Amino acid sequence: MALSRRYSPEHPPGESCNFGLDYSYVIPPGVGITSGTLHIFLNTYPYSSADTDWTASPVTVSGRTVYCRLTGGVEGKDYRLTWTVIDTDGNSWPRTTLCLCAQTS
Repeated sequence: MALSRRYSPEHPPGESCNFGLDYSYVIPPGVGITSGTLHIFLNTYPYSSADTDWTASPVTVSGRTVYCRLTGGVEGKDYRLTWTVIDTDGNSWPRTTLCLCAQTS
């Protein structure tokens, strides 16, 4: 993922890909992740849910990274993916990423 927190390359519409977010830079050393969620919105204001544009697998945790397999997306739409994890101390860590749905070269 680029420093802009935008997934690169773009996601081809209708394809299935694994998306993930590494929380190592956020959660203190020695603290793990117990669970995670993902909510998808259109990257417009006001934000509106885009969950119907996607089929998502359950969020899985591997070490300090959360993953979700996403299928779908509508070409030309920019999506806001909001990940939230709960750490082993009970703290909640929401983070936002962006994903453009477009044909890749």
